[in-house]
Amino acid sequence: MLVELLDSVPGLRRSDLGCYEAEDGLDRLDLSLIACNEAGNYAVHKGKVPERINMVELICSSGSPQAYESALALAVRIADTLGWEVADPDTDEVLHARPTG
Repeated sequence: MLVELLDSVPGLRRSDLGCYEAEDGLDRLDLSLIACNEAGNYAVHKGKVPERINMVELICSSGSPQAYESALALAVRIADTLGWEVADPDTDEVLHARPTG
């Protein structure tokens, strides 16, 4: 379900089995499908998708407000699809709460 969603996002292309990036000419965006352990540690391995994904890491250009808004909109779409929340890993601020219902 998640891979199908990401494969359908305009401007996003798969760069590896568990990684995506913005198409050429667009603001920088990197997305990785990740499995974190109980301590929050993780690694991204080329050519491999974790069996159990419990985090989607999204890194975007910081110089463009439009790039940030686009990345946040994508993060919200992913979170709503999975019933997750969107959080800033630097501040632990929840940017979008889990959908209810």
